[in-house]
Amino acid sequence: LPRLSLYARYQQGFRPGGLAIEGDFVRRFDNDRVRTLESGLRYGLAGVDAAYLSASVSHTIWRDIQADFIDATGLPSTANIGDGRIWTFGATGGWQPIAGLTLDAAFTYNDSRVTEPSAALFLALQRMSQVPNIARYAGRVGVDYRRPLAGDLDLRVYGSARYVGRSRLGVGPVLGEEQGDYLDTTLTARVGRPALGLTLGISNLLDSVGNRFALGTPFQLGMGQITPQRPRTLRIGIDAAF
Repeated sequence: LPRLSLYARYQQGFRPGGLAIEGDFVRRFDNDRVRTLESGLRYGLAGVDAAYLSASVSHTIWRDIQADFIDATGLPSTANIGDGRIWTFGATGGWQPIAGLTLDAAFTYNDSRVTEPSAALFLALQRMSQVPNIARYAGRVGVDYRRPLAGDLDLRVYGSARYVGRSRLGVGPVLGEEQGDYLDTTLTARVGRPALGLTLGISNLLDSVGNRFALGTPFQLGMGQITPQRPRTLRIGIDAAF
């Protein structure tokens, strides 16, 4: 199969450590380190072939994970919560059934776990095993339609629906609150020439209500804070290239 390719890659990185103030004390937290081994396959190319598909699986080892928690004074702080691992499976694909119409989809599954909790935060980590801020599921579907109009005008209509699964903000009974589990939708239409066009777009078509991030201000923790989705929004715009 000439359009099929296999690959494997290894990546590693780190975040520097720092200092955290807890009441009258200053505590140091270490840098965390991550190593990822990924392998996968690709068939076809987006924008070139009528159909394309890619899939991958990866294993990540995360040492001395940096995460947020609430200290004894009730303020957010940062600490190394221990070691963890993440298994990830991802797949993307697209299909052009007729000229001008493209359908695409993507899916990601994460199995994350704090495997060796820090001794200082062992009790706080008992009620959660997932690595903070990593959703177990995420997915997206999209459609893109183009057709020529009179003269050099063309029409493009494209939209998508994206789902973000549940995750936890941080560590402990307060910052361990869930977030995510929402659907985000968009639809946009453009009429014009390559250098000048009129655009009409709608975001959050279903006017969904979701929690994108479970923290607003550290001074009102424990009060069910959310960062909501933007409500259904209509946008009209003009774009020009000079």
